[in-house]
Amino acid sequence: MLEAYLVSFVGGLAGSAHCVGMCGAFPLALASGPGAARRQALYHLGRLGSLTFIGAACGLAGALLIATGPVLVVERGLAVVAGLVLIGVGLELLGLARVVPERLADLARRTVGRALRLVIRSRSRAAPLALGVFNAFLPCHLVYAFAAQAAHVASPGAGALTMLAFGAGTVPLMVALGAAGRWAPGIARHTTRPAGAVMLVFGVVMLLRASGWLHGQGHHG
Repeated sequence: MLEAYLVSFVGGLAGSAHCVGMCGAFPLALASGPGAARRQALYHLGRLGSLTFIGAACGLAGALLIATGPVLVVERGLAVVAGLVLIGVGLELLGLARVVPERLADLARRTVGRALRLVIRSRSRAAPLALGVFNAFLPCHLVYAFAAQAAHVASPGAGALTMLAFGAGTVPLMVALGAAGRWAPGIARHTTRPAGAVMLVFGVVMLLRASGWLHGQGHHG
């Protein structure tokens, strides 16, 4: 099972180029002025907390699905969903496809994004923590892919650790983004294509596991 968490961490590390594009404005907004390190730490703490909660909920949902339906069919179905979404993320990072329609992305930015900007402007010391908590619930197909993986492990504890490992993988580049400031776009440009290739590989491996081509199908520790 440790290997699965490592894969989730590496997936988060590779996919964080996508996070920079979608949510990079938030760590940037927290990175200036006195107390920037504390605000960044609270932001990521809130984000990781929410992702861990999502993982536990998905792990529980997966366990319930497997308990009430054909185990192999449910496991393979969840793996197929995760694989297809990861492939979509990879294609989008490589500039070959757009998974989230522009209208839906604009709607998310106008609604949830506007609410998050209000949180950023708050003078409360807890505002960065709240920002991280709500940020994790923004529409994001990368989160959905690893949430499907958390459901696939069919355990609340293992699902929580799966999403925690994924979230921890996204932290280094997001922290670098806040530290880099005006150099941040360059960081994103240089990491996007390699990240897309990694996401494609992960997605294909997930589909191969679902099809039974790779050993280990049917085990969810």
